[in-house]
Amino acid sequence: MKIKETNLKFGKLTARKSTKRVIIHHSAGAGTAASFHRQHVGQGWAGLGYHFVVLPDGTIERGRPEHTVGAHAGPSGNGDSLGVVLVGNFETGKPTPEQMDSLVWLLTVYVPGKYGGRLPEQGHKDVMATACPGKNFPWAELRRRLKVQETTVTVNGETCKAYIIDGATYVEVRKPFEAAGFKVAYNAKTKKTEITK
Repeated sequence: MKIKETNLKFGKLTARKSTKRVIIHHSAGAGTAASFHRQHVGQGWAGLGYHFVVLPDGTIERGRPEHTVGAHAGPSGNGDSLGVVLVGNFETGKPTPEQMDSLVWLLTVYVPGKYGGRLPEQGHKDVMATACPGKNFPWAELRRRLKVQETTVTVNGETCKAYIIDGATYVEVRKPFEAAGFKVAYNAKTKKTEITK
């Protein structure tokens, strides 16, 4: 999987001193990183408050710069967290399977790879008086899928990290294949990594 860069322009932001958790939200309506950004700027904020926006098709869009304090969970939640919003209203519906796959990837592959290990995840409702991410958010499914086993595999003589998530094995293959002259790219339409010469 890959995070789609949005190149949004922000006002003054503050660097986050520590990253200790991931806080999960629902948007309660339709939109994209760009449309939520415009909405948040219109409210007088520096820009989009979330660090990642997960669309119904599973596309992960970059939001607020990852190293900065978010504006998504109030004073008690923003300072040490990454904010992830799944687009949809989970009071009346549920996340799509593609959104759940992307969220699991963020929590078990991307975040541990960048922050040196798994971070605990919370709902917005765990840090503020709100129903977010909604009564239909599938916490039991997420907890089951987050039981991850980390291992390594060797590909073309290169040792790669691998993760066993919900019975499927995910291997970080970019480095050995690019070293062998291949092009590695994630196809958001097919939801597959494509390796070509």
